[in-house]
Amino acid sequence: MNHQIVILGKEILSVYHGIKEFGPDMVHFVCTEETNQLPDRILPLLPSSIQHKIYHVQPYDARTVAQVCEQIQKENEGFYAYNLSEGTKLMTLGAIYIVRKYQAKAFYLTPNREIVHLDTLEKELMHTTLENHEIVSLSGNHLAEYHNAKDLAEADIDASASIKNFIEQHPKEHARLQKFFGIFCRRDLINLPASKLFQDGLRYKQRDGSLFIYKENQPLLKLPHTNACHLYFEGRWWETLVANQVRIWSNKQSSPREVWQSVLFQSNKQDTRTKNEVDVLLNNELKLMFIECKSGYVSQNDIYKIDAVRETYGGDISQAVLASYYPIAIDLQDKCADLQIYLFAPKTADQRIDFIYTLPDRLDEWSGALIL
Repeated sequence: MNHQIVILGKEILSVYHGIKEFGPDMVHFVCTEETNQLPDRILPLLPSSIQHKIYHVQPYDARTVAQVCEQIQKENEGFYAYNLSEGTKLMTLGAIYIVRKYQAKAFYLTPNREIVHLDTLEKELMHTTLENHEIVSLSGNHLAEYHNAKDLAEADIDASASIKNFIEQHPKEHARLQKFFGIFCRRDLINLPASKLFQDGLRYKQRDGSLFIYKENQPLLKLPHTNACHLYFEGRWWETLVANQVRIWSNKQSSPREVWQSVLFQSNKQDTRTKNEVDVLLNNELKLMFIECKSGYVSQNDIYKIDAVRETYGGDISQAVLASYYPIAIDLQDKCADLQIYLFAPKTADQRIDFIYTLPDRLDEWSGALIL
């Protein structure tokens, strides 16, 4: 029988990933009072064939950890491997004492999907990856809804590109329409009239989701697409273009990553109300990358929200990106840097026209970076 002895600590991903990578028959969780709830998140994701036992120790009592590990080895025959990726230093030292005594194997998992074999210090790349739903479940959260960005409709991408061109060519008309939507419609498509004629000759018409914008009877934007109003008025056009570039980047990787769009979470399994939305969610192998897309004004509260979402659903190891269509004020750039939020935004208004196409290069840079 293959046994895996796991020292539990604050982070849970490396614990679950070690089990998924090596597929032991029995897992022995060595936990403290602070970490004794973590197996409850892990066990539902494991095959029913994997057995488990839980042991309680003090976080700074190396001797007790050693005694527990020795007890496990004496009571069970088979092959032993220790996952020493987590836990306090003293817990690790206690486990290492028994590893040496019984000539067992021990390993450490790095944030770069590497396995470090502690007897030889040799490294190798892990064969398995974690899926989005696994990482979310391990964080103690529950998915309500999401859309796979790899299934993005070409009609949505084309309509979003047309909206972007309209905004760049007719910024005043765009500002007027968005102001009308924000004030008189309270940013709810249900309140959007079928048509509206403004004093300067600007006019829009919408029906069954399609959108047509005119200025003195000259067409400025024609979108017969049924999703047009949703894309334009709610700013989803920018989210769609960002998601498409992330999808393009993912497809070029040796092992394509999961890319989700419009991800909704619910409070718990019993409460079906949604509580937060992530515009674009990228599975950066051992960590999630949360991308917030802003096609308009960005406030300091938006930045705090990004940081809170990253912490809640991905933990310390995850990454956050603010993708803004417009340039960001210096003080907000500094706030992003302070919170270790990557910023994707043009430096000037003129740069925004082609700036979106540089996102894959930035993802190359960010994907290999570590949050310390």
